Amino acid sequence: MIMNLKTFFFASLMSLTMAPAVEAQNYQLVWSDEFDNNTLGVNWNVEVVANPSNRELQYYTDRTANVKVQDGCLVLTAIKESFEAKRFTSGRVNSCGKVSFTHGKIEARIKMPRLANGLWPAFWMMGEDIVTVNWPACGEIDIMEAGHKDGIANGTVERLYAGNIHWGPNYNEHYMDDASGMVVADYDITGDFHTFTCVWNEESIECYLDDCTAPYYTASIAQGSASHDYFHKPFHILFNLAVGGDYPGILTTSGVTALPNKGDNASMLIDYVRVYQLEGANNVVSGENDAAVETIAADNMANTISWYTLTGICLQQEPTASGIYLHNNKLVFKN
Repeated sequence: MIMNLKTFFFASLMSLTMAPAVEAQNYQLVWSDEFDNNTLGVNWNVEVVANPSNRELQYYTDRTANVKVQDGCLVLTAIKESFEAKRFTSGRVNSCGKVSFTHGKIEARIKMPRLANGLWPAFWMMGEDIVTVNWPACGEIDIMEAGHKDGIANGTVERLYAGNIHWGPNYNEHYMDDASGMVVADYDITGDFHTFTCVWNEESIECYLDDCTAPYYTASIAQGSASHDYFHKPFHILFNLAVGGDYPGILTTSGVTALPNKGDNASMLIDYVRVYQLEGANNVVSGENDAAVETIAADNMANTISWYTLTGICLQQEPTASGIYLHNNKLVFKN
C-alpha cells in the first residue's frame, strides 16, 4: 500500500491520538481508505437492497444520490422520496470479498446527521465467512450505532451511541452482548466529525469514542466464552445510514421527523477508515478475491438455489434489483 501525505501524517501522530491503553500495544497502520479520490474505488461493494432487515423503511440504492465520494469523504445520503414501493432511499457499503482482517484496531472518523427522529447510522463488521455460514454464525461486531429508541424517548438521541456483538449457530439461536453498550455522551455526537475506534484481540472487543481513555463498550471473546468461536477469523467492514426500523422504534413514514418533507435529505460522512495491527501481525486481505466473486449475467442465473442478501436474509426468489447477493456459496454481482 502506498500512503498519501494525509495517511502518513496521521500514522505519524498515532501515538498522540490513541487512548493510552491502545498506544502501549504498539499498533502500526497496515491499511486505510482516505476517500481522497472522486470514486469509491476497489475496496467497496455498494449494496442494492429493496427490503432490508430490521423493518427498516429505506431502499438501499447504488445511485450517486445515495452513495458517493465527495470532498475527501464517503457520503451516504438518506432521502425522502418515492422509489419503487418505498418512501425513503439511502446508502450502504461493505468490503466483503475485498478488504478483511483478523484482530487489530480499526477506526473511522464519522460525521453523523441530526438523528431525531428516525435516522440510524452504523459502523460495523461481519465475518467474511457469511458467504458460507450465513448470519449470525459469521459473527457481527457493531462498533457504533446511533438513533436508538431509548434516546428518542428520553431526549438524548443526539448524544446516545452504542456497541454490540452478535453470534450464534443460526437465526433462531441468536445471541448478543449489549450489556455495556448503551452510552450517553456529555456532548452532541451529531453534526461534526468524531472518531470511533474498535480494539479487537484474542481476549476482548473494546470500542472508544474520540480521545476517551475508557471504552464505551467491552465484550469478552476469550477462550471459554460463549462467543469465542465466532470472533477469531477475518471480518469485513460496513457503513450504512438506515431510516426507521426496530432500532429507532419507528416503523411508519410519518414517524420519521428527521426527514419530514418530500425531497428532504441527511448525510453520514466518513472521512477515513484505518486498520492498525501489532507489529509483524499484518493479515489484511485487500483487493478483489476472484475466487469468491463471480459476475453472472442475469439470463444465466438459476433460481433453484436460495439467494441471500449480505445480511443473511433468504430471498423467496431470484432478485430482480441489481446489487450484490449470496448465491450457491458465492458472492454474485447482479447487473
